[in-house]
Amino acid sequence: MDDINLRSKALYKDKFEKIKNLKVALIGLGGVGSIIPISLIRSNVKSLLLIDKDKVELSNLNRQVGYDKNDINKYKGDVLKNKLSLLNDNLSIDIKNEKIDEYFDFNIFSSYDYIVDCIDDIKAKILLIKYSLKNNKKIISSLGMGKKYFPSKIEITTLNKTYNDKLAKKLRYELKKEENIDLKKIVVCFSSELNDESFDKNIIASSFFVPNTAGIMIASYIINDYLDIKEK
Repeated sequence: MDDINLRSKALYKDKFEKIKNLKVALIGLGGVGSIIPISLIRSNVKSLLLIDKDKVELSNLNRQVGYDKNDINKYKGDVLKNKLSLLNDNLSIDIKNEKIDEYFDFNIFSSYDYIVDCIDDIKAKILLIKYSLKNNKKIISSLGMGKKYFPSKIEITTLNKTYNDKLAKKLRYELKKEENIDLKKIVVCFSSELNDESFDKNIIASSFFVPNTAGIMIASYIINDYLDIKEK
C-alpha cells in the first residue's frame, strides 16, 4: 500500500505514532530555520508555530530551501505554511510575522513541547532562553553558521561547551550577567570551525551546506529526544 510514512514507520516502529503529538515552536525561518519545519512535517509532526518578521529576498535562495523565485516579497511563514500543506492536509500551523522582543507575548509558547531558536539577535535569544528555563520548556538554539565551509564541524551540545563561535561567546557573556542561568541547561547547535577573517564584513557569507545541515541536525535531535532514542 502506498504510504508517505511507510519508511518512517519502518524506522521508528511503535514510536512513530507518538511523533504526531509533538508540538514545536520555531523562531527564525532563514538558512537554518527554513529546513526544520520541512524535516519535522515529513517526520509526522502535525503542530507547528512559525515565527519570522522577514519576507523572502532573492539573496535567500542560495541556501533557504523553503522558498523559490515565486515567493519573493512574501512573508516566510506564510510561504512555508502553504508549501507544508502540500505534504499533509491534516496540519496545525500557526504563523506570527513578528519579531521577538520584550513586547512579544511569550504565553503563546505555553502549549508547545520545544522552542527552536534560529535567529541571530542576541537580545531575542536571551529572552527566549530565559522564558524557556523559567517555564521548564525545552529549547535548542542555533548559533553562528555563516562564514563556514564544513558541515562536519557542526555539533549539538550545551552552551558551556562551545568554542570557536563568536555568537556563542557573546551569548555566554550576556547570560552570565543574568541570575540563575545555568549554561549547562542550554542546548545549542554550533560549528567549531574557525572563521576566515578575510570575508567581506558587510556580508554574512554563506552557502547551502552548513546552515541546512545544522537545521536537519536540530530537527533530528528534537525527534530523537522526544522519542527517547539514544545513540548506541
